[in-house]
Amino acid sequence: MRVYIAGALSTLPVGTPDHRKPTTIVVDYIANLTMMCKVAGQLRKRGHSPYIPGLDLLVGLVNGDWEEQDYRGLGMAFLEVCDAVLITSESQGVAEEVRRAGILGIPVFYNLEDL
Repeated sequence: MRVYIAGALSTLPVGTPDHRKPTTIVVDYIANLTMMCKVAGQLRKRGHSPYIPGLDLLVGLVNGDWEEQDYRGLGMAFLEVCDAVLITSESQGVAEEVRRAGILGIPVFYNLEDL
């Protein structure tokens, strides 16, 4: 099964004084992607094909000219061809992904065991 792994990339809510502080963004991003990669490894061991949209950061860095909408657009395109969405944590972006999955009739799971 193709599984889209959705999760918050920042742990601080928008409006929190440090939520856009560069060190906070980078540390949160790396920690959250690490956790999503571990989940992806568990999915692979179970025979699934995971997709982590947060890893698109590497493509954007190499190309150097991506805007935020480029990242979001690529992730949503992959979401549309996935068989399931697995939520690892909540955020505004994750809420948008869940809404889109609902429109497309893609089941959303909140833990690995239910998948």
